[in-house]
Amino acid sequence: MSKGISGLFKGTRGFLHALAEDVFDRFMPNGDKNIDFSRLPGSTGIQVKKRLTDKQMTFLTNEYGVEFAQVYERGPGKNGRGGKYTIYSGTVNSVTIPVNRNTVLINHTHPGGTASPSEKDLKLMALIKQAGSPQRTSAIIPIGKETIKFTSKGKKR
Repeated sequence: MSKGISGLFKGTRGFLHALAEDVFDRFMPNGDKNIDFSRLPGSTGIQVKKRLTDKQMTFLTNEYGVEFAQVYERGPGKNGRGGKYTIYSGTVNSVTIPVNRNTVLINHTHPGGTASPSEKDLKLMALIKQAGSPQRTSAIIPIGKETIKFTSKGKKR
């Protein structure tokens, strides 16, 4: 990449502006601003400053062609306040996240557009509940369709 004007970097995927070592804002040709990563987070994850929107999660999946999951690790404050948001990436049909009593799976993407939870999704929600997390519902962002909510028993109506 070559350095451009005003500290912006221009790459093959739009304009980039460094915010942190692994996380940066990407300014798209149409004027949109999306979050992006200098490397895929994998099962190690990359902490982000705030919760990503469904649109940002969709952008990441469209860009890299894999599932992404967004997790909130509950903090020590009242009702879990003071925690952190972490993004994980996986393969085209799965993503691995850590599970413990403080894990809250906010959402994850389905690159193929499947608008229902898989068996793995249902088992994961059951594991999160078993670990002692207060979470009971999560969301799936099926690419090209509306976001859906689900529980360990299936799609929420």
